[in-house]
Amino acid sequence: MKLAKVLMSVMIPTMLFGCATGDSPETKKAHAREETQTALQEIYSEHKGAPAAVNSAVGYVVCTGSNSYLFALSTGGGICVLNEKGKLSYYRFATGGVGAGIGFKKVAFVQAFQNQDALTRFKESGYEGQAQAEASAEYEGSGEQASANQSVDVSGVKTYQVNLMGAAAQATVQGYKYWETDFSEDFIENEK
Repeated sequence: MKLAKVLMSVMIPTMLFGCATGDSPETKKAHAREETQTALQEIYSEHKGAPAAVNSAVGYVVCTGSNSYLFALSTGGGICVLNEKGKLSYYRFATGGVGAGIGFKKVAFVQAFQNQDALTRFKESGYEGQAQAEASAEYEGSGEQASANQSVDVSGVKTYQVNLMGAAAQATVQGYKYWETDFSEDFIENEK
């Protein structure tokens, strides 16, 4: 029973961040576009190579969400917008991992697909695994994050990540699952 309470205390805050809010699918799509565009600008300001990687890509996905770390477990999730030369589609993601960690953070990342094979892998499998080791903390009370913001280039995918809020120290192996949505049967509803 204690484990169930601990898991729920980790998962509920995680599900509340990175939500496409609104009372209709179109409103949720608009909010997802707005949130991911804001996140992309933050990524560009932190990673000078990100704009060139995105501009040269056959497609790119921008995601925002949150991760919670509690000892040997990590969970998270959020929303993504996939842009294929102007054609937009919407995704949710969930993440889980094992390793050592404690904390909570809101994150944003972009994955720039450098070739069609990498884009097809993302769309068809929807799975990704990666190792993460990071320590993040608030910088001298300013609200700014002192974080090991990450950039990775693996198998035709350039990934740039920033920590938007929160603090965590972790060394985890994370798995990500992405699934396309049109928000018509979305499990998260928001009242006006």
